[in-house]
Amino acid sequence: MNRLAMTWLLVTAAVCGAVVMAVELLGARLLGVAYGGSLTVWAAMIAVTLLSLAVGYFVGGALADRSPRPALLYAVLVAAGALVAACPHARPVLKACHDALGLRGGALASSAIVFSLPLALLGVASPFIIRLLCEGARGVGIRAGGVYAISTLGSVAGTLLTGLWLIPEFGTAAGFRLTALVVAATGAAGLTFTLGMKGAAAALVPIALGLSPSPATRVGLTYTAPDGDRVEVLAVRDSAHGRIVVLDKGRYRLMVVNGIVQTGIPRDLARLAKGQCLAEGYYQELLPYAVPDPAKCNALLIGLAGGMTAAMLNLHGVETDCVDLDPETIATAREQFGFSGNATAADGRLFLETCAKRYDFCIVDTYSGDTFPFQLATREAFEAARRVLKPDGVLALNYIGRPTGRAFACLCLTLARVFPHVTAIRGEASDDVQTITAFASDREVRFNKGWLDDLGGITGADPISEAVARLAVLPNPEGAFVLTDDYCPIDFLRGDEALRWRERTARNIGEQGIF
Repeated sequence: MNRLAMTWLLVTAAVCGAVVMAVELLGARLLGVAYGGSLTVWAAMIAVTLLSLAVGYFVGGALADRSPRPALLYAVLVAAGALVAACPHARPVLKACHDALGLRGGALASSAIVFSLPLALLGVASPFIIRLLCEGARGVGIRAGGVYAISTLGSVAGTLLTGLWLIPEFGTAAGFRLTALVVAATGAAGLTFTLGMKGAAAALVPIALGLSPSPATRVGLTYTAPDGDRVEVLAVRDSAHGRIVVLDKGRYRLMVVNGIVQTGIPRDLARLAKGQCLAEGYYQELLPYAVPDPAKCNALLIGLAGGMTAAMLNLHGVETDCVDLDPETIATAREQFGFSGNATAADGRLFLETCAKRYDFCIVDTYSGDTFPFQLATREAFEAARRVLKPDGVLALNYIGRPTGRAFACLCLTLARVFPHVTAIRGEASDDVQTITAFASDREVRFNKGWLDDLGGITGADPISEAVARLAVLPNPEGAFVLTDDYCPIDFLRGDEALRWRERTARNIGEQGIF
């Protein structure tokens, strides 16, 4: 084997290592649209990746012993490129598995159906390359070790390039296409070395797939939601943390992250009145009514989304500092929702740990899709939040789930370990999955009657009756436990609730705005 052929085999090992990690990261993002970004999704994707590679290693070794021809290896890589290029077109598979098997089973089945074959074909490469390099040669151990080292270095490069550049700059669908083109081009070049120019024609299929548009949600798409509202897609952008879609639906503008509505703002936001957020179910608006003069207060908002809460607090004269993990969310809030306030791109927990400023209110509203960041649901996180509050300041925690569910019981018990007084407002009188706002403080949290007057002015209903119906009795702590940094299985505790909320979102905005 000449030096060029050997060098290209090593390049192929590095490319395959990089592409495996790119497919794993891109696959988790594709799954996130249907299943969220929870630990369940990552566990499914990692398990399928490892199992597929194991199959590929075994098959690759057997294939190399039976037919140790470089052209066969490169043909396998071209086929892998075609399958990787087809991944963005698999959204109907995600939906079918989601509908049939739910969150956990659907995520695992979707991963297996969409990604197992391309990953297995990529796994063929390493044992095949080792067999070709070691034919008739001494030093098998060092050559095998060198191949695995180069492949692993490729995986490191693929992980960093995909996570820090490919997804943020190009998005998930384009990321799959570019990845497919890289692996197909590698295989086509190898076929050219071994078979001549006719080998390059084999890459036409993955190249064609890579250049074809995927049927994902696109800007300018209009459709009718299940409730009859007209919906228009205004913006779609991928970030390192999720897929952001902006929709106009009826009289609302919505921010959808990984298939879940994060913000629903009236399009006539300039005409927003006091009490209107309460009427729309934004119970953080109770905070200004917990103090005599909200205009003298300040607030820390962790989780910006479209900026609805910040706009509401500004309406009451509350100076608000906003923190959001995703710079793209902040940019979308400014460009599409008219947000003009102070915002910092940072991890909410880290910001709490390092913040020197003190606030009258701290609001934690940090869902990413339907996933609650565990690091902001623990006793240590609530202790950090308490440190940034002024004496008698109030923490408000937004939660989506069942008022009597075990997950909410654990959250309330954990809050009670840090704050002497905890109460909550439910969004509905039922026990179905809904938005709940918990309030915690060193003092008893009381809301003056101004909120009843303002709510009554908006709804025209009997505000006192409505308020009483929404006062949540704190859940029974039996079976609950304190959530800590060491043990916080919040994703598993609320897994069924997350699935239920995702189904409600699909019924509200329509599948065209999700898949």
